[in-house]
Amino acid sequence: MNSINSSVEKWCKIQTIPPYESLCSLVNDVIEILENEICEYRPAADTKKVNDSAPGSLLEFNDNLPVIIVPDIHARPEFILNILKFKIPKRYGVHNSVITVKTALQRGLINLVCVGDAIHTEKTALRWEEIQKDFNDGIIAGKSMMKEMTSCLSALCALIQLKLNYPKHFHFLKGNHENILNVTQNGDYAFCKYADEGRMVRDFIRQEYGDDVLYLISCYENLLPLIAVGKSCVVSHAEPAKVFTRSELINARKNSQTIYSLIWTRNGDVKDNTVVPIMENLFGKENAKNSFYFGGHRPVKEKYELRQNGKYIQIHNPAEQNIAIVTGKTIFNPEQDIIGVKK
Repeated sequence: MNSINSSVEKWCKIQTIPPYESLCSLVNDVIEILENEICEYRPAADTKKVNDSAPGSLLEFNDNLPVIIVPDIHARPEFILNILKFKIPKRYGVHNSVITVKTALQRGLINLVCVGDAIHTEKTALRWEEIQKDFNDGIIAGKSMMKEMTSCLSALCALIQLKLNYPKHFHFLKGNHENILNVTQNGDYAFCKYADEGRMVRDFIRQEYGDDVLYLISCYENLLPLIAVGKSCVVSHAEPAKVFTRSELINARKNSQTIYSLIWTRNGDVKDNTVVPIMENLFGKENAKNSFYFGGHRPVKEKYELRQNGKYIQIHNPAEQNIAIVTGKTIFNPEQDIIGVKK
């Protein structure tokens, strides 16, 4: 079964976990897409093997299209649906009439970048406590866990489907929750928040689908880019802990500290300005003046939070469904250009 051009909406509305064959087909297809991403927007990583190349960790959009930035998903398929239905205001110059995000993707009029974290619901502490109790009693696929994993896999499959349908214009970055094996290595750390979510999700996938599906999902995660550069914007999952060159970002997978610095940084951990030097390294001092660096990762209380003298804009509010629209034609204004998509 070839899953390319299947319905994203179908995945957003599933009522139970997807069948083994459907999940395998979807993940296999997206792995093939990611392994062969074109250097036009994803420069290849350095390799010692002759006639061999691997996708780098940096996305570079040179098409001057508006960039829509989406904060952490965290198993919210309804958020994905509302983004696709959202009608882009004419003031952003995407089209001469009001069109939806989905139509803009279909016509190649925007680049849409998600900052990562497809799975593990937030705002559901009680559910996770119930799941933990079941696990303590040896129950891996209890009622609460089935609800959780239906939301997680619904969102994951919908995001993968978007990549399959619009490979050049839809992009999902690796976040700290893209760690299905729940390992602590290569920049990843085993995840635990309300309960032992990382281990429990891993054990659920292993029981319901097997180690082969676990392996496939981990391969998908390890092929995801870590940072994206558009006209007047840079995006990664977390606030960068260090300053990196373009080459270091392209080859980020070779250095676990680079990965950690882009996906795990806590709010307040960065003491020196990092985002302006990174932007200057990527598109020069002059262009960096009116550019901004965007991330999610840690929740904010309002629409956004500013750090690093207002040059780093954090946009993940788990109680809201906000997106940021960056055109590059006008200076980004967080008050008007961070917009809610939920009616």
